[in-house]
Amino acid sequence: MGRLSLKAKLLTNYRIHTMAEPLVAGICVGEVEPISENASEASIELVDFVAGPSSQGHFNQSIEQAADVHNFRANSFLKKSTLSQWFPQIQYDEGDSWRIYLSRRSRALLMQISLISAILAANLALTIFAVTHYGSQNGVGTIYEGDCNRVKTLDQWLHLLINLLSTGMLSASNYCMQLQAAPTRADIDRAHQARSHEENRAHQEGQWLDIGVPSLRNLRYISAWRRVAWALLAISSIPIHLIYNSAVFQSLASNDYTIAVVKDSFINGSSWDLATAEINRRGDFGWDELRVNPKDRNYTAIITSMQEDVLTAGWEEMNISDCFALYNDYFTPQGNGVIFVKNDTGSEDDSLLMYVSIIPRSDDWAKNMWALMNASTTNFVAISPDLPVTKWFLGPKRYEVSHCRVQSPETITNKCRFEYSPPIMYAVCALNFIKASVMLCIWFMRKWQDAERSDADKAIIYTLGDAIASFMRKPDPTTIDMGLSTKDDFIRRRPWRSRLVKHPFTLNRDPRKWKGKKKRMFWFTAASIQRWFILLFFCCLTVAIAAILLGISFTSLRRRHFPTTISGLWQLGFGNLTPYTYLVIGLPREDPRGLIANVLVANFPQLVLSILYIFYNAMLSIFLVQREFSRMCLKERKPLRVSEPIGIQRSSYFISLPLRYGIPLHTSSGILHWLISQSLFLARITAICADGSPEVCPGGQVDVVNSFSTCGYSPIAVFMTLIVGALVILSVVGMGLRKYDGTMSMVSTNSMAISAACHVLQEDREDGYLLPVQWGVVEMKDGIGKCAFTTAPFDTIQMPVPGLKYR
Repeated sequence: MGRLSLKAKLLTNYRIHTMAEPLVAGICVGEVEPISENASEASIELVDFVAGPSSQGHFNQSIEQAADVHNFRANSFLKKSTLSQWFPQIQYDEGDSWRIYLSRRSRALLMQISLISAILAANLALTIFAVTHYGSQNGVGTIYEGDCNRVKTLDQWLHLLINLLSTGMLSASNYCMQLQAAPTRADIDRAHQARSHEENRAHQEGQWLDIGVPSLRNLRYISAWRRVAWALLAISSIPIHLIYNSAVFQSLASNDYTIAVVKDSFINGSSWDLATAEINRRGDFGWDELRVNPKDRNYTAIITSMQEDVLTAGWEEMNISDCFALYNDYFTPQGNGVIFVKNDTGSEDDSLLMYVSIIPRSDDWAKNMWALMNASTTNFVAISPDLPVTKWFLGPKRYEVSHCRVQSPETITNKCRFEYSPPIMYAVCALNFIKASVMLCIWFMRKWQDAERSDADKAIIYTLGDAIASFMRKPDPTTIDMGLSTKDDFIRRRPWRSRLVKHPFTLNRDPRKWKGKKKRMFWFTAASIQRWFILLFFCCLTVAIAAILLGISFTSLRRRHFPTTISGLWQLGFGNLTPYTYLVIGLPREDPRGLIANVLVANFPQLVLSILYIFYNAMLSIFLVQREFSRMCLKERKPLRVSEPIGIQRSSYFISLPLRYGIPLHTSSGILHWLISQSLFLARITAICADGSPEVCPGGQVDVVNSFSTCGYSPIAVFMTLIVGALVILSVVGMGLRKYDGTMSMVSTNSMAISAACHVLQEDREDGYLLPVQWGVVEMKDGIGKCAFTTAPFDTIQMPVPGLKYR
């Protein structure tokens, strides 16, 4: 007696007889163990089959069939009713199995709704907490004021949180958008013009749709309400990308101050004249230029107060090097300063030689040009000399500095701020609410339409398994007798000279000669040249633009003698704002126009990255759809992976990207979004008034007029973003160099090519889609074979034979 071992792992060769046939003596029903309820897939593996002469002869016969060109037809098809006697799980539905219950698309959608609702709750809680505890003025509120290092740390960690929330929100939204863009069987038939093909086989029109990938092609054929839902989700994503990362930002304080270059007699109360000092500074851009000496200041009062206070306890004396270092820093607490010279031997009267009033600058020249000019009026470059400074000259007349007295930095108000924008947070919450509401409406519509899902034409085709199951139950008349067709057979070819002319759509139904197993095809061949061009062109263009801008910044930094090595860039700070790394492109600087413009510019790369993510996701999905299809000729057959599993059909918690691909993709996307937020970012510079002009700008108060919004960039963060981005691009190219088994046709995500392989025999139409299937030659008649999916054992089917023709 033969011995047959059955396992719940991989299905291969076996025969199940109908109730009218006697069981093969070699099968011992008592040895069959039921599959556990929680099994994710059900199949049967032939481990050993030791049989008598009749069984051995049957095996030899199956070998000889490979070269037999005579007529044959597959037999011993599986039947659900028969197989369920040994495997009751075939009859299970969602009421019998948690696996089936949880894998339903409605439950997967509910999980995404739960995720986006949790993110909405987090956004609302953070917004309410910030508004009630910190308040705001002119659209900006202060969360923390104090140590600048702490502000930078808060900025980095909260931006990491924001990018985690935005990645979760947008991934849930993209998942739902892909569900909405998936066609029903009726949509596919309408695109294929199936009815016209059924009535007239000579009909030569129709369009293919995408299966299992994000697709704009499908939008034309899906229902209006699904298009509206898709559009709402897509449109609400754009402003989120443009504003979310600027909901919080750092505001660094920089002091206004006035510098007076004087003779020693100044401290004794000698007279001075502003007009003479203005003549002495003329021609020096650091002292006489539009971006210094604001016109609303009372300079007579300022200089007078400096002369009265210069010897008081709030001032301290500094040598040349310390004085230069103090005013060489953009963000160090700085007050008014009196600089004494040693090379002017004129009259003791008229003791004020020059003066300049400094405010924070929005260009990338910092605000210490007056100190760096060193009496040069040509070829100025803002390069700080090495410390200690022993010689220091000022102004066109080259006054040599002797020493200086400055307001003590300990007495100067200078605190960094970590701020937030209530309008941006309100907008993010509103957009988050719109997304959650649309997704909830989609879920309710699905529940309402569940009663109609039993109609095969109204079933939504999400995955490759859904498409194969649908075409097995109801073959598509568009592609009859085209079993070996590839995706290229359904693409309109237009010569370059007549690309604007619509060419006829030709369907070749002639039998095709099998040329033998094809050379293993690369994964990249599953995607069209146009799709590859779009993905690689825009990815490389984005990287190239970022690299060019980084190179320009390197040039600027080298002119200032900043090292552009990795260690040198790291010293500038990761995600830190410096006066030498402002983005100077002519944007408005005054709020609110300055805030809005800089928010949009700072977050535009986030939008670009999200668009590239969609292209990248689609490319990976195409690879994996074809991989799943190409493995269906293997003897280790499996049930179809569908979105609404029944019985032993494999479940799918994803559409086309398994978790081992989806998790790295989402992780890399989140990391890139965070790196971009540290590479280019919104920054606000808060000017702090100096002493001496209380009517216009009281000392220690915020100088609203000269505060501004800008964009800053971090060269080291840009460099790291480029490295990670290049690795992500190389990874998809590397995956494209993997190879498929060359037996089955290259169908990719083309609905027509997929349907062509699914013209099953009549015996497989009723239950075949519920059971493990394998692709092969199921019939040979008059020298012409038929290739299709089947549940018949592999000893009753063949693989195509080189030189023979097949449909």
